[in-house]
Order: sequence, then C-alpha cells, then structure tokens
Amino acid sequence: MKFFIGVLQVLLAGIGFGFLGVFGRLGYQNGLTTGELLSFRFSLAAILLWSGLILFRPKLVTLHPKQILISLCLGFLGYAVFSTLYFESMKGISIPLAAMLLFTFPIFVNLGAHFILKETLSRLQVTSLITASIGLVVLLWGDISVQSYNSVFLALGAALTYSIYVLVSGKAQQNVEPLSSSLYVITAAAIGLWFYHRPAPAKLLELNAHQALIILGIATASTIAPLTLFLAGLQKMKSSQASIIVMIEPVVATFAASYFLHEDLSQRQLVGAGIILVALVLDALGKKA
Repeated sequence: MKFFIGVLQVLLAGIGFGFLGVFGRLGYQNGLTTGELLSFRFSLAAILLWSGLILFRPKLVTLHPKQILISLCLGFLGYAVFSTLYFESMKGISIPLAAMLLFTFPIFVNLGAHFILKETLSRLQVTSLITASIGLVVLLWGDISVQSYNSVFLALGAALTYSIYVLVSGKAQQNVEPLSSSLYVITAAAIGLWFYHRPAPAKLLELNAHQALIILGIATASTIAPLTLFLAGLQKMKSSQASIIVMIEPVVATFAASYFLHEDLSQRQLVGAGIILVALVLDALGKKA
C-alpha cells in the first residue's frame, strides 16, 4: 500500500509538471520573458510556502542544518541550473527536440541507481524504460530542428542535472518532511534564478491581472505541489522507478496543450501516449524487483 501511495504521489507530481508548458505558453503570450517567468515563479512559491508554514505548520520550517544545506544545494545547483539550461536550450532547438532530450533523464537516473546506488533493476523496469522512451519519441516527434548544436548539449545538461537532483533527493532525503525540503529547495532556486536572469524588480509592480494569475498558477500547481509530491513519492520507492512514472508529464502536457491551447492532437500522439502509459504499468509491476 505504501508503494502504491508513492506511485499516486509521483503521478500527481507528473500531472502538475505537465501543466508547465501551458503556463509557460500563456506567460509568453502575455508578455513575460523566460527570466521573469522562472524568477517570479519560484519567488512567489517561496513566499507562499514560508507564509503558509510559519502561520500553520511552524515546526516544518525547522530542519537539521545538514538537511537545510542539502536542500539549498538541490535548489541552487539543481533546480535553478536545470530550469535555466532547459529554457536556454529551446533558443537553439525545437521544443519537441528539447523535451525529448530532457526526458533522457530517466536513463541517467536508472544508470546512476544501478552503478552508483547499487540498486537492482528488474527486467520489467528495463523493459518499461525502453518502452517509455519509444513512446516519448512517438508522442513528441514533429518539428525536429537544430539551429545551434550548443543547445543540444544544454538540453542534455538539463537532463543530467535533473537526474542528479532525483538521485540525491531519493538517497539523502528519505526521512525529511517533503514540505520542509520543498521550502528550502524552492527558496534556493528562486535566489539562483534571480542572480542569473536579473529580472527588473519594477516589473513586479507592473504585472497585469492575467500575468499575476499565470504566475500564481505556475507557482502553486506546477511548483509547490509537484515538487513536494515527487519527494514524498521518492521516499516510498526507488529513484529509478519514480523517474519512469513521472514520464506521465509529457503525456499530460500534450493533452493539456490540446485542451487549453487548442493545439491539434494527432493519432500518432495518441499512440505515443498509450505506449508511455503501458510503460508506467510495467514499471509499477516491477516494484518488488
């Protein structure tokens, strides 16, 4: 039962992350830049978490100094770097290609789990990883173009950075309250993104209602909730398994774009989504391996 609760938590995290594309597209359509969207996203998420926990769960603000340091590193060197590399990569390669390269991270996670953490990978897990990767290519295949090969390496760097984040979180934060970890991860990510992107603080005062709602949505539904749920799920399963289950994200992103942004949904994309869902079932079946 504990494992299946973890599966549900990781699935919900993937669903939350899946709406990033919708919020991102709406943000761009309403005049927000990448730097503003990322910096304001994590800053608002940090403010909401600090305020909520201090008011209602003050004990969760307190963490062992070692865990605070780990969480800060995960945010500053993990999430801030990963987010920046991924969004920068999309300046030189098409969005479908950037997404496919990013979702090589489960391969890195599985390799790291096997060779570094000495986790045993079952045949079902390996099969599910291969199946999910095939489904991802089928789902996202389309406008595959490269204007800058440096952007290919940026996308792969984002995948590698995120895989390290997953492995470290799964190994070093097994007994940490997920909300407490999210508090410091998100805070550190916000600081790192402000340092890198340097958005104009005056822009905050100039946000219109649509921009403010987009930032609120991405900060809550696609940042606080999925980050917390993903760590909670990681505490109940292997990192290798969680990295495959969270691949529900591109499936959700595709359907969300179709419904909310009125993008065409092809038969090929439906087949790709189906293949990924089959892979998730196979991954869950390999839980005892």
